Amino acid sequence: MRFLIDEMFPPEICPRLVERGHDAVGVRDLGVNARPDREVAAAAAREGRALVTENVKDFAAEHDIIVVCVLKSHLPQRGMDMHLAEALDHWAAANPEPYVGLHWPKIER
Repeated sequence: MRFLIDEMFPPEICPRLVERGHDAVGVRDLGVNARPDREVAAAAAREGRALVTENVKDFAAEHDIIVVCVLKSHLPQRGMDMHLAEALDHWAAANPEPYVGLHWPKIER
């Protein structure tokens, strides 16, 4: 799966996902960190990536991209990158061709 990781998540998540066979980059890698949400969404669409974010309100109206919603409050502080990578890996395996719109992967604590 091709992921675009939003800026609220640690950048270490990207190599964790790559280790699991995914193509993952952060918003910093594409130069859209601290940019308006519409630019982040446009980058995800242009790159064909599922956007991983906790900004549900900001991206709920997006109809052109896959938005994977994960609330940081549902992840442990220690090892957040490992837990998030595992959750996204399981979600990707269960959804090899996800529909455009919002998704909520199951988070195991």
